[in-house]
Amino acid sequence: MGSKLDFTLPENLTIAQAHALHDELEALIEKAEADELVLHAAKVSRADTAGMQLVLALVNASKERQMGLVWDQPSQKFLDAAKILGIETALGLH
Repeated sequence: MGSKLDFTLPENLTIAQAHALHDELEALIEKAEADELVLHAAKVSRADTAGMQLVLALVNASKERQMGLVWDQPSQKFLDAAKILGIETALGLH
């Protein structure tokens, strides 16, 4: 069985946190040698375009590294933001 990399998305997935979150995600994915990325999104209560773009970039980076992706209980706010932006499929949220 392969290794898993867990990451919990912040409650406020917005432009105000974008810079710090970008740095954190970049460091996370660069160091990752896992076979699977588990994204915990249950606590997301606010999400804007900038925040969702960062998540999409993380998902794309994990695909480039041939990592599996698992969503752990994405909040309704997160799902709504993905639907509004039309990126549900790209995020693997079907």
